[in-house]
Amino acid sequence: MNELLSHVNKIYGFNFNTFEKVKEGSLSENYILIGDTNKYFLKKYRFNNENKIKEIHSVKNYFAQDGIPVILPIRNKNNKTFFLFKKEYYALFPFIFNKELKEDYLTNKTIISLGEMLGRIHLLGKNSKLPIKEVFKEWDKQKSLKKIKVINSIIRKKQKTTNFDKLTLKSIETKKKLIKLNTILFKDLNLKSDHLIHGDYIYHNVFFNDDKVLKVFDFEKTNYSPRVYELLRAVFHSFFNKSIKKKDNISRAKLFIKAYCNIYPISKKEISQGLKLFYLKLIHGVWVEEEHYIRNNNRVDKFLQNNFDLLQYLSEHYNEFEKELLN
Repeated sequence: MNELLSHVNKIYGFNFNTFEKVKEGSLSENYILIGDTNKYFLKKYRFNNENKIKEIHSVKNYFAQDGIPVILPIRNKNNKTFFLFKKEYYALFPFIFNKELKEDYLTNKTIISLGEMLGRIHLLGKNSKLPIKEVFKEWDKQKSLKKIKVINSIIRKKQKTTNFDKLTLKSIETKKKLIKLNTILFKDLNLKSDHLIHGDYIYHNVFFNDDKVLKVFDFEKTNYSPRVYELLRAVFHSFFNKSIKKKDNISRAKLFIKAYCNIYPISKKEISQGLKLFYLKLIHGVWVEEEHYIRNNNRVDKFLQNNFDLLQYLSEHYNEFEKELLN
């Protein structure tokens, strides 16, 4: 790490002497670099694709130029917004001292600000002509079933199974049944991937100040997608992390959608289709299980229980939930 610090000091002209590894984050390693009088955020990208990083940074600039408060990367002495060090790509960002909020601390004002900001992002994303390669990925029935088979095989070969293993088996068996029952294709929903979206818009990727969105960050999953998918994804990952059954969570979700609609209206029919889209992506998705068993990444383990609870609830109470959300 000392070599990396020296390299950053050299190409940016700073004088960092210590670092702290960021504990948060499920897929990438990040650091806080500390100097005598300054502090910055160093992001290590999880992929080694220079063109993809250029695309991500171009998306950040696109939204920032039209008033979205995006945290932009700092240019180094070579006028680059990222750099390569020992076959890994990094970017340096200003350190934001304002806070991230936990789900329990989201007030009505905060939720309204979150919804309005997403509306602003999508309204700008509607007109984007940026040549971004990433597009909404449709589900692939056979590919998902193949992954489930591999994961199941890995667990079955273990001499002793953990509680995580047991929950994973329940999860993939449930998904396997639901996948086989599903006959709906993405094209059947009549939704177009015609908006440039943030890709991972949840309250974890926003800094707040006095109940208002101050800064938006982490555009690594940006892509062209149906906007309603990100809207529903934000709803579930922001307000149903602990319980999908609580009435308060439904009320907060509806407040978020209402705030979004105040900026960029969306019909109930489209929200209904978006809910179906989210659900179908959920039953076909095994990213937590795949990260754990195939990529040996245990940082995502914390998501398995909530994902399973969400899957189980929606599979049994889909119509009831949709009615509550839309009324």
